[in-house]
Amino acid sequence: MIVQGRGRFGPFVKHGSVYANVPRTEDPATVTLERAIELIEAKLAGARQNVLKEFEGSVVQVLDGRYGPYITDGNKNANLPKDTKAEDLTLERALALLAEAPERKGKSKGRGAAAKAAPKKAAAKKAAPRKATAKKAAAKKSARK
Repeated sequence: MIVQGRGRFGPFVKHGSVYANVPRTEDPATVTLERAIELIEAKLAGARQNVLKEFEGSVVQVLDGRYGPYITDGNKNANLPKDTKAEDLTLERALALLAEAPERKGKSKGRGAAAKAAPKKAAAKKAAPRKATAKKAAAKKSARK
């Protein structure tokens, strides 16, 4: 099912979870089913262009990213070492790099309350010693003559 809509970035067509923008030169009201399919396929072709290597029987992929090639399994990302080429990478080495990679930063999505860190408690403040209040000197009576 292909859905057409107007979003905050302009008109779009949607198929599943893939959104494709309708060009500004086209009238969104005149987009046909065939044109919508072309836009979706063009969007998917652009995403497929970033895949450098796929491993059969596994979800692990080597992708060309903004900051260079990286390995992903859909949940975790690992940088590809600079001396390694994507074509020479084996599945075992890719899985080892993913295991060594640090956990994702940011919000945890759907991992439950157990994954959240306990809030830090503020250090107990020491009671400040009370200062002795100085007594006011009695006002001098002026003698008038």
